Amino acid sequence: MTGLKRNFSRITPWSVAKWAAALCIALVMVFPIWWMFNVVFADPGVPASLNPRLYPTSLSAGIENIRRVLSETGYLRAYYVSVAYTVLTIAGVLLIGSMAAFEFALFRFPGARILFALVMLSLMVPTAATLIPTYLVVAKLGWLNTMQGLVVPGLASAFGLFMLTQFMKSIPQEMLEAARLDGATHFQLYWFIALPLSKTALVTLAILTFMKTWGNFIWPLVISQKPELFTVSQVVSLFNAPLSHTTVDVVMTANLLAAIPPLVFFLIFQRQIVEGIASSGTKG
Repeated sequence: MTGLKRNFSRITPWSVAKWAAALCIALVMVFPIWWMFNVVFADPGVPASLNPRLYPTSLSAGIENIRRVLSETGYLRAYYVSVAYTVLTIAGVLLIGSMAAFEFALFRFPGARILFALVMLSLMVPTAATLIPTYLVVAKLGWLNTMQGLVVPGLASAFGLFMLTQFMKSIPQEMLEAARLDGATHFQLYWFIALPLSKTALVTLAILTFMKTWGNFIWPLVISQKPELFTVSQVVSLFNAPLSHTTVDVVMTANLLAAIPPLVFFLIFQRQIVEGIASSGTKG
């Protein structure tokens, strides 16, 4: 009884207000996804605007909507392209970012601070400002409507370099010296010491890169004009076009299928995201 009273005594108006605000924000963020789910799994032919409801009414109708979108459109092919685009981008960002961060964080070389400052300055440049120069370079290389043209321009991540550099600065120099005395090469220091100790930051960067790449729309729209190389975001935009002549339930189904992968990844790895960002911001 005493413990119960102690717990109640800790409840203050300020804590109640914080929890109420957090609950309101959560409802505002979750409601559009829940509404989209309700429209997909609803009786066909019933306008959602005239018959609003907060619960799904027809499981079979939703399954049929999903079947139609996957079988009668190029959605499955777009899923394959998006998965390949995302996986290759994540692999490249982790490899290039970790190798560069290893050098910036643990070694001193002429011009290191200037180079790192230039990379950080690139974070202030909006993507729209680099879109045309990047397109011209890719066009000169003959990479239009190709997977390499889709992937390669996104492999260098200034944010990823910053996060991994801050994390790797916490690796003790004594550990590197001991491994070097044991005969480890420079690459072995990177592969067997730096990478395993940076696992949390690497997982966090992989998840953030996935969420950014999966929803990327502008660059695939510019570089990919062939339907065979359309990503999920491009196919969804076709469903959402004003003259697409598709019903609301089909449009919502396409949007729901596009939203599922990032939602699942975030729900599974949200702890790693928070821990990785927090540790990379406090170390170094």
